[in-house]
Amino acid sequence: MGKIPMFLVGIILIVLGMAAEAEYLKYKDPKQPLNVRIKDLMSRMTLQEKIGQMTQIDRTVASADVINKYFIGTGVC
Repeated sequence: MGKIPMFLVGIILIVLGMAAEAEYLKYKDPKQPLNVRIKDLMSRMTLQEKIGQMTQIDRTVASADVINKYFIGTGVC
């Protein structure tokens, strides 16, 4: 069996990457009813992300590290 050309390997990886991104996300579909979008988004979020959405922190401690570590103000995007 011969070697597979590198360009062919690259094409295969690109196609596989595109297939992985092709997941349908209801919460991003504006045609879906609001309650369907909310339910889909909430099902994708971890408990830590949900807590981060509800947490109010003081601006003096709102560093990038704190925001990233505790999911402050972040969502599943």
